[in-house]
Amino acid sequence: MTLRRRVRRIGGSLGVLIPRDFAEAMNVTDGSEVRLTLVGRQVVVEPADDTVDDGAFRRALGAVLRRHGRAFELLAAYDRGEWRPPRR
Repeated sequence: MTLRRRVRRIGGSLGVLIPRDFAEAMNVTDGSEVRLTLVGRQVVVEPADDTVDDGAFRRALGAVLRRHGRAFELLAAYDRGEWRPPRR
């Protein structure tokens, strides 16, 4: 779903109202806590799910990258069209 909305002044901040169908799809209601993430020039709004501690996630991700980092690098190179098979 994509909509255009106007940014409004709310006190000293700016805000955008979340349409009802979006809120229902996100499973948020009045008073729900959400997480805002800035990705480039986009703001990602998602329900705040505190079931996983950010620190624990970062530690787990670090462990995975230490063990499999080279594989992820090769997959990314393949995705960019830069991967070449090794010469034999």
